[in-house]
Amino acid sequence: MNAIKLLTLMILAAFALPMAAQETFDAYTAKVTGDSVRLRSGPSTAHPPVHVLADGDELVVVGEKDGWAMVRLPAAAPCWLSADFVKLEGKAYTVTGDNVNLRISADTKYFPVGQSKKGETLTPVLDAEGKRIEEAGFVKVVPPASAEGAVAMEFITKVSDSVAEPTVKADTEEKTDAKTDAKPEPKREPTKAELEDERKTFAELERMLDDEIRKPAPDVNLTGIRKMFEQFHEFALDKTVSEKAASYIKKIDLTVQVIEAEKARLAKEEADRTAEIERIRKEALEKPKEVETPKGPVEYLWTGTVGSHGKTAKTPASHRLFDADGKIIHDLRWDKGDLAKLMGNNVGIVGKVKKYDGWPHEVIIIERIDILEDGESK
Repeated sequence: MNAIKLLTLMILAAFALPMAAQETFDAYTAKVTGDSVRLRSGPSTAHPPVHVLADGDELVVVGEKDGWAMVRLPAAAPCWLSADFVKLEGKAYTVTGDNVNLRISADTKYFPVGQSKKGETLTPVLDAEGKRIEEAGFVKVVPPASAEGAVAMEFITKVSDSVAEPTVKADTEEKTDAKTDAKPEPKREPTKAELEDERKTFAELERMLDDEIRKPAPDVNLTGIRKMFEQFHEFALDKTVSEKAASYIKKIDLTVQVIEAEKARLAKEEADRTAEIERIRKEALEKPKEVETPKGPVEYLWTGTVGSHGKTAKTPASHRLFDADGKIIHDLRWDKGDLAKLMGNNVGIVGKVKKYDGWPHEVIIIERIDILEDGESK
């Protein structure tokens, strides 16, 4: 299977459920024989790591498949289920739904690692302050017997035909050697095939990140991709891959900040645009309809010739009224028409005079303007 197919499976959560314990298989207790051994959600390196096991940790093996041991998840492994299907009774959860999925993270990104039946009692995982851990509508619990993962057979050895409680210590407990002067076992070197598979999958994830950040800001979603890099940072076999994953996490966080700022800017622009459209609409509704001034005999308050005032300003006046000797009478403003079409014409005007601060001449606000024939004043 190539790296693209592997990553597609991981992103779309298309992993099959872990193999159920075979009916004819006799469960047994095994001990981990390597250091930093990955416990995965299923029997292949394509399945995401669930937990890191130490040399000497004991596991209950419930099945075997293609070189992998199917084991019950140890107490320290993550196990989540939807808060909608549990009820807190005393200090424990009671499952209220039928066949509720158990997951390795507080989301539905990956396929379940098992199911809990209705009425089953589950123990909550507590934080350092003794509070139950809840996240995104999920609750974290100590994995029940039905939650299973997979470990490569080469890193375990059978120690007993009986099934005993595993001795894996919780994450918050310190692991100490029986002999204080004993030298720690050397860490297992990953195989060439494991490293190659990891690098191909990581490269595909890099391309996925590049494709995602090329999208328009409102469409970018880096949450799932960031979680994938977190897994590589924590569980990668290659130290270089782990360090690169940490670097990508920082870049993603910075990118998210930029994207959120851009989204906020676009949202503000849209809000401002909507507000301006609404303002114009209200103004149009509130503005009284202009009553057309009837034509006919009228006594003009001013007569003269329309000319330019020599300024670029259109308000508070766009033109000027001159008498027969070329002297300025007033500046002019006509909101209902275009005075440029009357330039050089002798006109009669009805309107009101208004003084504007900073403007050199009083301005006639024209209510009616007519072109006059020579000698006409009314």
